[in-house]
Amino acid sequence: MELRQLHAFVTLADSLSYREAATKLFITQPALTKQIKALEQSLGAPLFSRGRQGAQLTPFGKSLYQKAQALVIQANEFKQYAGNQARQVSGHIAIGYGLSSIRIASMLAAQLKKQYPSVTINLEDMTSAKHTEGLLTNRLQLGFLRQPIHPELKFITLLEENLVLVVNSQRYSVPELNQADYAHHLDKLSYIQITPECCPGFSRQIDKYLAAHDIVPNVIQYASDTQTLLALVATGMGVAIVQRSAIHIAPEGVDIIDLTGPHANWSVALCWNPKISHSIRDIFLNMLENQSDNYMAIP
Repeated sequence: MELRQLHAFVTLADSLSYREAATKLFITQPALTKQIKALEQSLGAPLFSRGRQGAQLTPFGKSLYQKAQALVIQANEFKQYAGNQARQVSGHIAIGYGLSSIRIASMLAAQLKKQYPSVTINLEDMTSAKHTEGLLTNRLQLGFLRQPIHPELKFITLLEENLVLVVNSQRYSVPELNQADYAHHLDKLSYIQITPECCPGFSRQIDKYLAAHDIVPNVIQYASDTQTLLALVATGMGVAIVQRSAIHIAPEGVDIIDLTGPHANWSVALCWNPKISHSIRDIFLNMLENQSDNYMAIP
């Protein structure tokens, strides 16, 4: 039994209309019906009967209404009290992220700031190696890292990422060539490579993919960051391999081709150091646990 189910029960009991109750709860009528049925199943008896005049409370439903109403009121009062307490929480947290996690990191930081406005949040873009070092030394309290993760860190897997080939849409007609065509001829195409020293972890991921597929690219240019690399691809200078999340910063004229096979995919996790205590970090993790369904679908 969940609190939202009790809230749905009380709201429907007050209006005796599925349409009106669903509107008040900001959900669809099927979603409301599902919640009521789940509550009835957990309680072991029907709460409502449906007739020509809409929903009607059963004797069992009538016997539970006042108690349920009191619980909902108490829950609302508790939520208001918790909100008042949250506004008194203050502190600082540093969170590391990379290109794959910039969207979810920003959304989670905004949610934390909304609930705890006195908390200072520092978002830092850095490599996986610096992430790990920062978490081990408490320079960072949270970090989004490519798996596998350092054994001293705990983590929650949040995202799945994969490699894509980016090409100039005018020079290369994507519908005519699939990823196998490009992969087999990558040694003949002009290839722009991310500078390994700037992104060592991601460069190793690409190297593993190329080695697994026996591909030796024809490197004609290096780029120190993904934005520069994408800009060069957009000019038609050559093709490149980036993570799929890079499409959010790609300029016009760039198409992507998903790559598959060994080392084309990896997981991104939110990591922390369990040996170091940090109250704001723990609040953040609790918030994530309660709302994880909202973030797992972020592309």
